Amino acid sequence: MSGRLRLPEAWAETTLASICAHRTGSSKLIKGKLHAEQRPGRYQAFSASGPDVWCDRWEHEGEAIVVSAVGTRCGKAFKARGRWSAIANTHVVWPDGRAIDLDYLFLHLNDEGFWVKGGSAQPFVKVRESFERPFALPPLPEQRRIVAKVEALLAEVDAAKARLARASLVLRRLRQAVLSAACSGRLTEDLRAPPPSLAAAAPPSAELAETLVRAWPLAPLTASDGGGARPLPASWALCPFGALVDNHDGKRVPLNSTVRERRRGPYPYYGASGIIDSIDGYRFDGDYLLVAEDGANLLSRSTAVAFAASGRFWVNNHAHVLQPKPGVVLGYLELLLNSLDLQHHVTGSAQPKLTQAALNAIPAPVPPTEEQAEIVRRARALFALAGAIEERVTAAAARADRLPQAILARAFSGELVPTEAELARAEGRGYEPADALLRRIHGEQAGSGTNSG
Repeated sequence: MSGRLRLPEAWAETTLASICAHRTGSSKLIKGKLHAEQRPGRYQAFSASGPDVWCDRWEHEGEAIVVSAVGTRCGKAFKARGRWSAIANTHVVWPDGRAIDLDYLFLHLNDEGFWVKGGSAQPFVKVRESFERPFALPPLPEQRRIVAKVEALLAEVDAAKARLARASLVLRRLRQAVLSAACSGRLTEDLRAPPPSLAAAAPPSAELAETLVRAWPLAPLTASDGGGARPLPASWALCPFGALVDNHDGKRVPLNSTVRERRRGPYPYYGASGIIDSIDGYRFDGDYLLVAEDGANLLSRSTAVAFAASGRFWVNNHAHVLQPKPGVVLGYLELLLNSLDLQHHVTGSAQPKLTQAALNAIPAPVPPTEEQAEIVRRARALFALAGAIEERVTAAAARADRLPQAILARAFSGELVPTEAELARAEGRGYEPADALLRRIHGEQAGSGTNSG
């Protein structure tokens, strides 16, 4: 052999072209003219997307590997068994079972990094060039042990990834549970156990609510306006949201992208979901709450609908600009709006919109000012904990995504399982090295006048 590969003991350097037969899929079979559903009398057919069509007849019988040869999935491999066909834009590979195990070959061919590729807009695999490269071949029994070990490890990786996905879902639910608890009084239940001497004192939030709605054109809400939700704590009150804030929508000025390009500067330019640009001027200076006025996110809630903005900044006409009135904590209002299901307050379907009138009319539970601040502190602490856990989950998921390649790299370098040579010595038996196997197969082919390719 050429010695271009560093081989483990008893492995041999060869090429897949010398131990596999291959051919292109049938150009006579067009995906659009085949069946999309399986029925009795139909046979599986492989397209470049996989086993997703059926034929009235079959072209091949037995085991082989079908490779997507053209398109975005080129290099993806599929195992074919029984009676089947391969259509245009695929390539079929039949391993010589005397030399290479089909499942071991599949580990190589299903690794998109194995393939030499061409094209850009329409990539394709270069089968001949890929199959003529040096290939490290273990003894056949070792191949089968490698397959078993790889499959077991990949199953563990898949299970770990499933657990991590569930952890991400749990964290999302945790955040929503924190928001719900924060704005229903459950998060601060321990604060509302007053000493007996104060049991008859006037609820502090009642006075706050009375002050807030005094200048508000609507009457204070009652518990029934909350839609049948859990009753509020006695020290809380229910107000129209508009009674809690001053609205500054009149100062918003939208600027199109051309103007913003010309006026780039140091000040944030906000839209419905946060900062979307920067600009050379500002319309607001201070601490404000921005609330999405329109957009699909009002219903999908992929990002927060309410968020704080501080300092000097500019806002377009897709976000309401609010400041809390005295006694109302901005962070509490942010938690409140992000905890609510806004579907009953939003109008429009193609372009959902939360009008200023609808926003103002939302029933808002109001705790005492001190409790609002404590709610914000506790919620932020829980969110910080969830964020730290999520960072670890994300990092673990990224490591899990890299594990299959690391497992295959070890498998194909002879480091994943004991080599056949090591086991034979330990067990005191003989074995057939891969180069001896290849010589034997070559001799059998010469004697019979056949060629594996």
